[in-house]
Parts: sequence; C-alpha cells; structure tokens
Amino acid sequence: MKLGKVAQIAEAVKTVNSVNNVSFVTVVTSLLMFATLGASAGDIKPYLVGDLEALTVKSEPVQVSDMKVEAPYDGTEKNILRLGAKEGKALVITFYNRDCLACRAHLRSLEALQRNLGINTVEVIALHVGKGGMQEAERTLARWGLEGLAAYEPHHQSIIRDFSMDPDFQRNGTGPMSVIVGPDGFVRATSYHLREWEAPETVNFFKALARGDV
Repeated sequence: MKLGKVAQIAEAVKTVNSVNNVSFVTVVTSLLMFATLGASAGDIKPYLVGDLEALTVKSEPVQVSDMKVEAPYDGTEKNILRLGAKEGKALVITFYNRDCLACRAHLRSLEALQRNLGINTVEVIALHVGKGGMQEAERTLARWGLEGLAAYEPHHQSIIRDFSMDPDFQRNGTGPMSVIVGPDGFVRATSYHLREWEAPETVNFFKALARGDV
C-alpha cells in the first residue's frame, strides 16, 4: 500500500471518530475496501508498446508460488525451491535446452535485463528441460557465457505439467517460452515472440511491475 493511501485512511479514521452514528463494522469494511483498491495492481495495457504488444496478457489469475524448481545441489541433497520464496520481485520463467539455437540469444537478452535492473528487482528463472540434468544445465549456461543466470530445472517436470494444464499456456502442445510473474506471485503475461528484453520499453515495464504498478 502506498504511503499516500495510509495518510488518507488515517484522516478518514479521525473523521469517523467524530461521528457517533456510524457503525464500527461499516467503517472498518469501508476502510479495508479503500486500502485494497489502493494496493491493487494497475492496468498492464499502457505498457504494451513496441515489442511488448506481442505479450499475451493472462486474464485469469494463476499463482506460481507453490510450483517447485531445482537449483544446483547443496552437497548430496537436491536443492528444491518453491517459487514463493522469490515473491517480492518480478520473475521471468523461461525454458531452454542445449540444442535450442534461438535460446542462447534469448537468454543473453534476459540476462541483460536482470543485470540492468538488479536481481532484487527481476530474476530470470531459466529452466533447463533437456537431457543431462543439472550438470548439463550448468555446462550449457557456462558454454554460452551466461554466468549471470542461475541454473534451474523443473522439479519432476511438475511446473511444465502445471502450465500445460492451462489453455493459455499451450502452444502446439508445448510449454511456454517465457512466463512473466509479478512480485505477488501471480502471472501477468506470457511471451512467445519477445526477443529484446533489454529494450527501454521493456525495462520500463519491469520497473513498474516490480513496484506493483502493473
């Protein structure tokens, strides 16, 4: 919630305290509705300019917080992470394998976006879906010179299964190329065509997304 809203609510409380014939329940309900409206995300459409016009906006809420990915092993144990641990910043979930010719440039552009804005603002969750497991994921990123991206894999392919069950994420029977997630853990849009993630309009969009304005 923005500070401006907090100040306005405080003023409303002062006013209510001077009115004896207003029920407490009515006041609290009104203030909660006011606060919720002030905290809700804004319209994404004004940001869909240039290449961003190709984004597919998610009309129904889909939360990724309970979806799990695997990070590089911590000793001998698998390092399994809930995406909910990433809440508070924007995410781009994308998929690649070592044989994908277009993936190298795609991930390089995403790495530039993450480096430009900082990993605390936007993080790229690049999921390796090819053969070879985590070791191949790390080798592929290193071979492509993408030291700024962490290696991740789907946990038992569950994230791909969860996405594929939603018609908005299906494309010729395959998973999405990229999924854009807000800091609240809800999907905002998907992308199959965006290539220049470091373009000014894209940077502006992700700044707004990280602030909770979208």
